[in-house]
Amino acid sequence: MKRAIQILLTIVILVLVYLIYDSIMEPVHFEREARAREAKVIERLRDIRDAQRAHRTRYQRFTGDLDSLVEFIKNDSLPLVRAIGTVPDTLTESQAVQKGIVERDTSWVYVKDSLFAKVRYPIDSLPYVPFSGGERFSLEAGKIERGLVELPVFKASTEISHYMKGLEYQIYYRREEGLAVGSMHQASLDGNWE
Repeated sequence: MKRAIQILLTIVILVLVYLIYDSIMEPVHFEREARAREAKVIERLRDIRDAQRAHRTRYQRFTGDLDSLVEFIKNDSLPLVRAIGTVPDTLTESQAVQKGIVERDTSWVYVKDSLFAKVRYPIDSLPYVPFSGGERFSLEAGKIERGLVELPVFKASTEISHYMKGLEYQIYYRREEGLAVGSMHQASLDGNWE
């Protein structure tokens, strides 16, 4: 009888040790998973920012449609201007070109081959928030006026509930707003994680 009680108490102690360890490690596991998810979402937002910059270079505006941004990446190209020669200190580049000291050679390179050659996911999935089960990023584009000049702006964002789907993030997650890049109120291409 005494032996049975000792075995039972040992089992109870082991179960309690496991429960205590698990309760201590739960926030650590959550933090690890949250960082991994944020990193994937931030990677997509940075890629959206890069694609928007390229789109602005080509068309002098940002696009407000993720599908057209993907089509731009897959099918459009950017000019690559190479200056051949050295510009003297006494001249500007345009003056050196006019005098024949410097030549410009323009070639066109596909956006997907230049900016997105090292992307580790299919470009068609760019509009979708990782870990969300199919939710799309929100994308807005427009213009703001600053000092009599119209500037193109955009904002791409997602809600916390999208990329934290399946996790009880309300308990441990410290971020109060979702992840976003750009702004519709100022000419900024910064992300809110930077």
